[in-house]
Amino acid sequence: MDVDLLRMQAPRREVLRGSVALAGSALLAHLFPATLLHASAADYAQQPPSAANLLASMRAKFNAAPVQTQKLARNITMLSGPGGSVVVLNGPDGKFVVDTFVAPAWPRLKKALDGLGNAPVKYVIDTHWHFDHTDNNAHLHAAGATVLAHENTKKRMTEPHDLPVLYRGPNGALVDVHVPPSPVEALPQQTFRASYKLQANGETLALQNFAPAHTDGDIYVHFERANVIQMGDLFFNGIYPYIDAGTGGTITGTIAAVDKILSLAGNDTKIVPGHGPLGNKADLTKFRDMLVTSRDRVQKLKSAGKSAQEAVAEKPFADLNPVWGKGLVNGDQWVQIVYLTL
Repeated sequence: MDVDLLRMQAPRREVLRGSVALAGSALLAHLFPATLLHASAADYAQQPPSAANLLASMRAKFNAAPVQTQKLARNITMLSGPGGSVVVLNGPDGKFVVDTFVAPAWPRLKKALDGLGNAPVKYVIDTHWHFDHTDNNAHLHAAGATVLAHENTKKRMTEPHDLPVLYRGPNGALVDVHVPPSPVEALPQQTFRASYKLQANGETLALQNFAPAHTDGDIYVHFERANVIQMGDLFFNGIYPYIDAGTGGTITGTIAAVDKILSLAGNDTKIVPGHGPLGNKADLTKFRDMLVTSRDRVQKLKSAGKSAQEAVAEKPFADLNPVWGKGLVNGDQWVQIVYLTL
């Protein structure tokens, strides 16, 4: 599947629309076999699938990933698979769950949580608004949990978002993947602006907001005693990330967020990414170096007057792609994402 390159003369509204298209196309390239996408392009050009069906297909494909369990500390467990990473603090004060997978994964998420013990879920903490991190808020709230997040995360969840996906078939077809507002019962009942602390199960959970980075509502959760930090989508371990320009994300802000975590982390700190395997300070340093190199190379091209299309043609990440380009975002898409978020 090809992504239609952005033109330099596009107005900002269209540029931002294009940035979200990159997310959708990168996601679909990751979720759906290339042969299926190529075979379907002509059909979509004639009769695009409904936005609801396409969004459901995205969730279903995320849900195909198995739930994997990894112990991070005596009472802290990482669950990974259908929509990134979930971290659970468990103990007599209840379960404290950070992020919640995609909606179809709910039965398996519930089973995994129940398998950790009989304590109820006391809090759900959202690292940001994206559906693969917030989809099961409502189930957990119905079970008695309080959903806690940054105030901008709640704002974004109350809004509809259109994620346009461009398939290049015989005629081309633009398909808007419409993400409706989250149901009221899924919205955070408690929000904060800068920072928040929770004490539970012998642990201190320090929550801190960043300036706009991956989105405008990103937080990290630092389990201080266990020396575990969950970064959400501020960290994609070993792969190019997505930065959501449509909801305030910038590459400079992402680098600043990573620098903040590097200043907190030691060599033994366990760092949980939004996507990818469990990481450490060395992994996050490599990610930071890639971000800085990417920013500097694309900034040089942009400052020279290159359009996004011309920047892609320069192949500025040819040496990085074999290492970083094997995930949701490939090298050409990453050039455009960086260009848009400078």
